[in-house]
Amino acid sequence: MAVGTLLGNGLVACIKAWNVSSPKVIVGVGSPTDNNATLFANGYDAVLTPLFTAGTYKLESTLAGTWTPTVAETEFQQAFTANPTSNALLSPNDENAAPIITYLQTQGVKPQTFPITGQDATATGLQNIIAGYQCGTVYKPVPLEAQAAVALAMYARAGIKVPSSLDNGKTLDSTTGKQVPSALLVPSWVTASTIQKTVVFDKFVPASQICTTAALQADCTTYGIH
Repeated sequence: MAVGTLLGNGLVACIKAWNVSSPKVIVGVGSPTDNNATLFANGYDAVLTPLFTAGTYKLESTLAGTWTPTVAETEFQQAFTANPTSNALLSPNDENAAPIITYLQTQGVKPQTFPITGQDATATGLQNIIAGYQCGTVYKPVPLEAQAAVALAMYARAGIKVPSSLDNGKTLDSTTGKQVPSALLVPSWVTASTIQKTVVFDKFVPASQICTTAALQADCTTYGIH
């Protein structure tokens, strides 16, 4: 749910930063059969629903939901055709956002005019961020996740109770319906100005995979990505 909350708050922050007046939002969803997608949606719905209810934002459409980028693009195109004044998208991940951004570019949408969110800090997502077509991405530091997994395995093998600092939460098992003790790490919202000190610094995505064209190299220089 923390990821979804970051997505919702990220969209709100971007709408303000990009001076989008009268936000008209299309809300994307991951696969309806994936419990993670449900948890993400719970998070961003909690942020956005009060804004829709108050009339601060207008909900234009909620997409059916998928993790297949081509399907996400088709769903978005249908919603955008029906609601051509839409000017913001809550996308649950970078992969779904990428083809939608390409489509919007063919429709003449300019940088920093149509906020779009993402997740996973992919190279393409980061490129879209510095180019001004995606406003941010949720970054989950894999090295820390790996360290937590190793630590849990060591405690389990030694038969020692996992300390509360590591066993710090619970995750719902969608098959059994039970809450499973978990080591939960804190994801972060990454924007163009924080790419260098997060994903690049952690060697999650090297600058060489982001700054791949002359235009992107210029953007990288602007944001101190190297």
